[in-house]
Amino acid sequence: MPIKNKFDIYIVDDNFDQANILKLLIEHYGYKATFSTNSEDAFEGILQTQPRLVILDLMMPEIDGLKLCRMLKENPKTSSIKVIIYSGKLYETDRRKAIRLGADIFLTKPTKSQVLLDSIKSLIAVN
Repeated sequence: MPIKNKFDIYIVDDNFDQANILKLLIEHYGYKATFSTNSEDAFEGILQTQPRLVILDLMMPEIDGLKLCRMLKENPKTSSIKVIIYSGKLYETDRRKAIRLGADIFLTKPTKSQVLLDSIKSLIAVN
């Protein structure tokens, strides 16, 4: 299946306003981004668009962020995509599990914009 749109970053967060603000912030710094508020739709979108990085919220109603991270890392088509978990959950057990499942970075909400941008830059570069 041909790639319809090429995105640097795919954001998955069930809060529309948070996802949209994050998208606008990321695009301001030169990345091409999109988002989905539905994790089931996001998985299909990620398969089709093959972004370089996915930013996942943990607490979502359909497929939670940890399960989606595992699905991405276990699928040969998406296993090399970098993953940032960006969540309001502060539990160390969640952070350890996310890293064990393949997340590259775990950030807690809220975080300073510069910390998020530095994390993105450490994983991918703007072409």
